[in-house]
Amino acid sequence: MKREPVTDRLDRVLGLLASRPSWTAPELAEELGVCVRTVRRDLSRLSARGVPIESDAGRGGGIRVPPRTGLGRVQLSAQELLDLLLALALAERLESPLLLSTLKSLRQKLAASFPPEERARVGKLRRRILVGPTSRNVTATWKPPRAAVLRPLQESFFEQRALELTYRSNDVRTVRIVEPHYLLLSWPAWYLLVWDHLRGAVRMLRVDRIESASVQAATFQVRDSKSMLATLGDIFAAL
Repeated sequence: MKREPVTDRLDRVLGLLASRPSWTAPELAEELGVCVRTVRRDLSRLSARGVPIESDAGRGGGIRVPPRTGLGRVQLSAQELLDLLLALALAERLESPLLLSTLKSLRQKLAASFPPEERARVGKLRRRILVGPTSRNVTATWKPPRAAVLRPLQESFFEQRALELTYRSNDVRTVRIVEPHYLLLSWPAWYLLVWDHLRGAVRMLRVDRIESASVQAATFQVRDSKSMLATLGDIFAAL
């Protein structure tokens, strides 16, 4: 087996430390696939580079970084962050062995790159991106979404603000106010799982059928995905 470069492993250690409040040395060793002695050497290397690593005295003591520490901050716009999260969701959906072998370490490195408040926001956004099976019927009719609707859609999704949109279904156009709670991927199609003010109910809208969109001032709290999906029955069976 090819040995992992030390620099790559150090990046993984940073990602692990950023992903939860505390680790033990044996836990890190198991996650990294190395011995505890190697973990301790890696922690010493990181400390020498200025990473503020804290540990509790005694066998089995916790290892952590201070909660307000950002490990190599990355500045992304809302659009860039959503694109990145969607790309990760898509890569996971494809289930390619080549991609899956690197996704875990990529997620860990991303976690290390954001300060704590951003990590929490990214985690919440990832949980609002759902993945389902591919439908041949939808694949045959799916078209690229209109470029003009993508920015307001992203802003509405990120900021949890209502969205006024014109939606076309079966050649019928309706103007609706919706709350975009979740994005659903049924490759290659994307859907919005919304609370539809016009219908007073949960609806699933194909993104390529949205003809126009504008962000509204009203905000909303994200609803539980399971309860929303339950109101639609076997949601993906009908795609």
